[in-house]
Amino acid sequence: MQNKAGRRQRGKSRGFLSALAGDVRGNTLAIVAAALIPLTAMIGSGLDMSVAYMAQDRLQQACDSGVLAARKLLSGPTLTDDVNDEARKYFNFNFPQNTFQTTDFDPKVTVPEAGTVHMTASTTVPTSIMKIFGYKRIPIEADCSATQDFVSTDVMMVVDMSGSMNCPPSIANSACNEVEQSGSKMQALRNAASSLYDTLKSAQDQLHGNNLRLRYGFVPYNGTVNVGKLVYAKNSSYIRKSAPYQTRQRQSKTVAKVVVSTSLTQSQCNAVSGSYQLKFSFKYGIYGECTYSTSVTSYDWEYGQFTLDTSQYITGQATPIPSQDTGTATWGGCIEMRKTNNTTIDGGSATIAPSDAYDLDINLIPYSDDTRWAPWWPEVEINPNTKTQAMESRYCASQASRLKEYYNDKTSFMKYLNGLKPQGGTYHDIGMIWGARFISPDGIFKSDTPETNDQYDPDNPKKIRGFQVRKYLIFMTDGDMAPTMDQYSSYGIETYDRRVLGSSASNQEARHLQRFRMACNAAKSENIQVWVIAFATTLTTDMKNCASTPDQAAGINSSADLIAKFEEIGSKIGALRLNQ
Repeated sequence: MQNKAGRRQRGKSRGFLSALAGDVRGNTLAIVAAALIPLTAMIGSGLDMSVAYMAQDRLQQACDSGVLAARKLLSGPTLTDDVNDEARKYFNFNFPQNTFQTTDFDPKVTVPEAGTVHMTASTTVPTSIMKIFGYKRIPIEADCSATQDFVSTDVMMVVDMSGSMNCPPSIANSACNEVEQSGSKMQALRNAASSLYDTLKSAQDQLHGNNLRLRYGFVPYNGTVNVGKLVYAKNSSYIRKSAPYQTRQRQSKTVAKVVVSTSLTQSQCNAVSGSYQLKFSFKYGIYGECTYSTSVTSYDWEYGQFTLDTSQYITGQATPIPSQDTGTATWGGCIEMRKTNNTTIDGGSATIAPSDAYDLDINLIPYSDDTRWAPWWPEVEINPNTKTQAMESRYCASQASRLKEYYNDKTSFMKYLNGLKPQGGTYHDIGMIWGARFISPDGIFKSDTPETNDQYDPDNPKKIRGFQVRKYLIFMTDGDMAPTMDQYSSYGIETYDRRVLGSSASNQEARHLQRFRMACNAAKSENIQVWVIAFATTLTTDMKNCASTPDQAAGINSSADLIAKFEEIGSKIGALRLNQ
């Protein structure tokens, strides 16, 4: 009986425990109790992190406002007290100490490079709930900088001044090479340059107000370039004091001449000085006929290449013309290019100038006659075949203008443009070479102080007040390359001088185009941004490739479009802004 009762009791116990094990009532409370701690940590961390994120965002905003305000005061490569105080003032206004109960901290202001203000700040915010779990504070930090794209700017305009610029865009280039027509491309250029000046005026004002500058320079070109007087003023030793020219000079010749005199005595006949083969015969008493031979010197012109003394001519004095018996000439300022390479530069695909092509080296300082420029002397230059002056002798280009600020002086800016006179042929290589040379910071116009603090330095420093100088070259033409064989250009008369042709008698244009490509690459290697505009002519592949980027080359067909293009260029050059 006891065994049965014991078995019944054990059965009841197993039934209750089994039932309890299967009963889920009340499990939620146990789970909630078990999850309470991690839920509290999760919610608390979210609340505390939300506060930290808000504090972080406000801290970053304060940092940004501080560097932006400070950058407006920065005018040099180092941190000044004024810049430091300005950054802190704006920072503290936007994020006072103990905002969000942050710990005290000290923002750090630096100038890591010219034109840039950098600031860092770090602190902590307290936690509300997470401190239960041992996390009492959350670190926050801000890192910011402001760089103003606000630097000195040089703009060099290289403009085709061949005679076709006298024509309106709609008229064939050959129709008006001598006289400027109403609505000419030259007038369109003047209008477009005027718009460029106006577009950049506000940028120039800002630069000038920050002891920086925006300057303009001009290189008009045709078959020549008029830069000699500017080069001579920079350093008189850069211009040759003697140079070879295709010209003529008097040559003396000694010949025998028979003289007959009928009024001499025999003794007088015998006494004739310098005579020989004397013969005397009486005719009139003691007088007779005296016949003798003598040597006389005659002078005649000889044509060819002769070296002439240019030392007086290059000073600007009226100089006797060696190829004429009378008359004087005064140097107009055009030059003949210095020595080049006429073998490697053969019209092929090479686009980097060889080292002995001195004319294409935009930075080479003259040190010998091969590396100096000769004065262009049209009065002495004579075609040895026709024995006449080459027609291009009339067409010395308008004088170039070195970079100049023209600040609040649009009158002088336009006066220069109004004085340009289109005439002559088209040598793109000459224009590009000298445009690049005039704006390069490393050539004959380089500054004695490469990183000057003087905004009025007349030369080409790389930096002003610690800021890099940006350089732009606008190349505009209204026609294709058109070199001549028998006319006088800055390369002489190529048929005879062969400075570009060498032994080749054919691929003249290809050689000049190759030189143009080399000149474009030389400019771009100096970090000069090149724009190319083909006005009322085909935008060739060579022109496109000359530009720094494809969108900086444009074919323009109307005066209105040319003005719009110059305004666009001005807007991009003058985009002075703050970058974070």
